[in-house]
Amino acid sequence: MINCYELNGEFNENGMSFKDFNEIETYLNNNLSEIHKIPVEAIILIINEYSKKIAKNKEILRVEGVSFLCFYLKKVNIEKQLKLNLENIEYLNKFVQIDDEKYIKAQPRGIVCHWMAGNVPTLGIYSVMQSILCKNANILRVSKKSVSVVYHLLIILANINVEYEGRTYSSNILLKNIALIYFDSFDRNLNSLMSLKADVRIVWGNKTAVDSICLMPKKTTCKDLIFGPKYSFAVFDKSAIESNDLEEYLENLVTDTIVFGQKGCSSPQVLFIEKSKLHVKDVAKMLSLKFEKITKRYTNLDLEEAIAAKIINKRGEYLLGLDKLAYISKGLKYTILIDSEIKLEEPITGRTIFIKVVEDIFNVCPLITKNIQTIGIASKNREKVLEFTDKVTTLGVDRVVKIGYMNFYDSPWDGSLIMSELVRWCSLSIKGMMI
Repeated sequence: MINCYELNGEFNENGMSFKDFNEIETYLNNNLSEIHKIPVEAIILIINEYSKKIAKNKEILRVEGVSFLCFYLKKVNIEKQLKLNLENIEYLNKFVQIDDEKYIKAQPRGIVCHWMAGNVPTLGIYSVMQSILCKNANILRVSKKSVSVVYHLLIILANINVEYEGRTYSSNILLKNIALIYFDSFDRNLNSLMSLKADVRIVWGNKTAVDSICLMPKKTTCKDLIFGPKYSFAVFDKSAIESNDLEEYLENLVTDTIVFGQKGCSSPQVLFIEKSKLHVKDVAKMLSLKFEKITKRYTNLDLEEAIAAKIINKRGEYLLGLDKLAYISKGLKYTILIDSEIKLEEPITGRTIFIKVVEDIFNVCPLITKNIQTIGIASKNREKVLEFTDKVTTLGVDRVVKIGYMNFYDSPWDGSLIMSELVRWCSLSIKGMMI
């Protein structure tokens, strides 16, 4: 059974029940013509007002990642993302003349079906807002534990009115093009029925989830955007470690580690540091002090039983190992593990970071595969950063970002300019035509 919590702009906290997607599809198809008429500039203004409303809601701001979301939804950022993805946002409004005889327009693809992972509750809003900017309809399937967060975020979008070029536009038209749903992820029939409604399938999740959805039947015209499991780590070069900004870099690393319970694909699992005048023990001690300071800001540091058990076992291994070191908190607030084996460790999560010393940050290059999403970097040497980034992205890395910004949603993401994939590039050629 499908539980639908928002449909046609109407909310139901208990969920409306549907056995299939036919009625949901009908509502969405009927509402597509309304969003098609809205200038993208008005949609941007609505989303900007939405970010302001979120920022004023103290309760929702307590949800992890919402502060990042507020920044992403600001007008200046949305315009920047659209320009990066589409070059000219007018492509979303009309056929734009690109030479004497040719015009191009970015038309919506239709119904975009989103399968969202449960590790980052706010991810559903990022995903659906990009699709809305491209004037698509959306079926947003979230995990059971994310329903409440996404529901309360979407309610904030209701009843926003903006003026653009003398006309008033309502956010309720955007909501009418979003259906928020949940059904059991193991329900093969419902996954298959949802897949068949999609003009675009966007899948965020682990390998099992991604593989399962990818094998579902779909329209021959359907576009797939797949965001499967990825791994991320951080590197600090000598110039950063020996600089006066080291404490700030370490504080930013802690922030990157704590957000989303370290379960995000962009969360750092290992820190590689270049050999410097500062011993690795000194870096670890400084990092532990930053963890002590920052974890005091968080009221809920509880861990799942399985994760807690993994951390306890790994602590024991490092505390007893002759060639290993561990800097740990009282309780399970954080765990810093040090050894000399240059490899990517299996993620433990739960605020567990491995530290490894390398002669040069380029020594991590043999570890790079296309499974690496993000590398957070601290360095004072711009040329070195550019050279390093060119090398690791050639080998498979998608993003290299300043430390402290690893979990900030940006474009491109996982190697894709998502909004450019959420439109159909349509052309008009008038060669030889009298106009």
